[in-house]
Amino acid sequence: MTETTQAKPDERHTGAQKVLFLCFTEPNGVSADVLRQHLEEHKKWLTTLERDGRLFAAGPLLDDDYRGSGSGMLILRAASRQEAQDIVDQDPFHARGLRTYQLQPWQLNEGSFGVNVTLSDGTATLT
Repeated sequence: MTETTQAKPDERHTGAQKVLFLCFTEPNGVSADVLRQHLEEHKKWLTTLERDGRLFAAGPLLDDDYRGSGSGMLILRAASRQEAQDIVDQDPFHARGLRTYQLQPWQLNEGSFGVNVTLSDGTATLT
């Protein structure tokens, strides 16, 4: 299988059968201060992905005390591993070599979420 092969679900499983890509990202031996210098640019990049519909979810992994551990995870919508890699390579952290990452195809089959929209004040709550 080549990296440009179209992602497709393992049909031996039932449910949503939606293939997404998990990206586990780690600091590459740089200090938190160096990462903070590029944090706003990273957040802008994430916001663009979110608006383009390519980002399903993202955030830091937490330690046992529920504090950011330095590691993070993104869940991407992409047609292939190569497309997911192309997306992640554009992250300012990765493009500058400040973080490394590992991609893993993932099949979403089960789960649920809810959205509560309050019209009077324009708020929405994800549950």
